[in-house]
Amino acid sequence: MLILLTSLINLKIHATQVITLAIGEWPPYTSSKNKKDKIAEIIVTEAFKYENIQVIYKYYPWKRAYISVLRGEYVGTFPWKNTIKRQNDFIVSKETIIRVKEVFFHLKSLNFHWDKYSDLKKYRIGGTIGYSHIDILANQNLHVEQVPREELNFKKLAKKRIDIVPSSYIVGYNIIGKNFTPSESTLFTNHNKPLHEMDMVLLISRKIPNGNLLITKFNKGLRKLKESGRYDEIILKLLN
Repeated sequence: MLILLTSLINLKIHATQVITLAIGEWPPYTSSKNKKDKIAEIIVTEAFKYENIQVIYKYYPWKRAYISVLRGEYVGTFPWKNTIKRQNDFIVSKETIIRVKEVFFHLKSLNFHWDKYSDLKKYRIGGTIGYSHIDILANQNLHVEQVPREELNFKKLAKKRIDIVPSSYIVGYNIIGKNFTPSESTLFTNHNKPLHEMDMVLLISRKIPNGNLLITKFNKGLRKLKESGRYDEIILKLLN
């Protein structure tokens, strides 16, 4: 009886916790379709695995994923830019999942250059609903034509229906490579000046029990992943 009780206690201690995170499509960082487009997912999965937590993913449009976690329908969501508002609304990881540089993409045929926001007033700007660049540009009194999916902006760009579109450097070229022929892909380029650079983090709902404990475990697991060298391996392997 004592041996059985001890075994049950050990089993309980080592039982894997299962959590569900709500995310969207953002190749090559998150994707429901392609294993090579899951850089951020693999990082989060393996960070939690260090702390004996298994992650299940549910895919939604980004805005819906964000709101569902805010309401407590799911445990968390990522990768999101760390902002003061999100620190108030969610429990935010201290460890950065990925660092993203967002730049303006345009056609090579456009002589595009910008140094300050006022330089952008003469251009038709495309943006993606729910992305942080919408607020950044709106705060500078710039009009942005919004679409629900990022690849639609690049298709509009190709047809010259917009002039410029902000996107993560890596994500933008990933979209171009997957949605256009090799000859069409050569028509695109980007401006080197970043619109902004972002530390992308995990958001945990404030409406779930043990949220603070979960974020502590995630931070700990992600630090272990980075220290092991596995973090760099994931990024380099999937980007090459």
